[in-house]
Amino acid sequence: MWPFKKNNKVTTTHTNVIENSPRSNPLHEYLNRLGFPWQLPRSQLEANFGAKKHPAYSWNVIEIVSREAFVDNLIWPISVQDFPEFSPKMPAALFSGISYSSKDARQNLQLVVKQLQPILGLGMATSVSNCVGHRWDFTSGSVELHAWPPELQKWPATNPAHALEPRLKTGCHISIDTGFRQSVSPEERVRIETFSPIARIAEHHFASRNSHIARTPQRELEFIRLAESDFEKLHGWIGCSPDRSTLIFFTNELYVVPIADIKQFQVGRVLPAKGGGGSWLQVECRCEYADQVTKVLTICSAIEADELNEFGAIIANSVGKKLILLPYEYDC
Repeated sequence: MWPFKKNNKVTTTHTNVIENSPRSNPLHEYLNRLGFPWQLPRSQLEANFGAKKHPAYSWNVIEIVSREAFVDNLIWPISVQDFPEFSPKMPAALFSGISYSSKDARQNLQLVVKQLQPILGLGMATSVSNCVGHRWDFTSGSVELHAWPPELQKWPATNPAHALEPRLKTGCHISIDTGFRQSVSPEERVRIETFSPIARIAEHHFASRNSHIARTPQRELEFIRLAESDFEKLHGWIGCSPDRSTLIFFTNELYVVPIADIKQFQVGRVLPAKGGGGSWLQVECRCEYADQVTKVLTICSAIEADELNEFGAIIANSVGKKLILLPYEYDC
């Protein structure tokens, strides 16, 4: 029995709401049909395809070879960034590529749109001051296209990648967000269903994240779980399991963090300068892989530098961990 009322303002618009059926998501269905290994852990992707430095950018990538290409005329295979902060036990969630057919940026965009609309649906056209694009949103995941027509580029810009590969200037840039969230384990389900609240997180303290445009936070995926509808009563709360083994908080995502892996809580404090300043309550967690010793998760944020100090102390004391108030910085 819950000792508090469910937040009636909560809707089921989160990008991690469970799908009604495997066929309810055209993106996932299309990836499966292509033989695209979007659910394999990163360690397996690297074992299968290898990692290398991107031909034009400065980071390492894993290029994915599937039975069929996601779209035609790709400059390179669809790839995923390979950074040490990503857990090798988790699947990659964000993939990208560039399709190029001609020097006409709008034509490159429209050719990809025409390929994907019969598969993903109509989607919607998008644009900003110097960019044209298209977007498809699903309950889990999205596909975004962007192209930069030369006539819209009002200010000169130097991009080293363009010197290495000029087709990047007018190609259609493709971003695929699979929306992956791992499901809770049977043990985690019991802990969530018997959740013991510590404190309410004010809605205006949720870390800023627009569910319609935000990408899957893949650096945090090992701590994030699929937010089933039965878990909505946790939305806006932070607490722990009755056995005090697990910290659970649900703002824009549902986080499940083993308390044994928590090193400390900390409040980042920024005083107004050119910017308005603010504060962030974070939890620093130990990781299970060699390339990343600890990882910091943001629980909530506020507009005043010291607004979260007391709230952070309540959380830290409740789970028997220390709270560090980080030195002030200026929002320059």
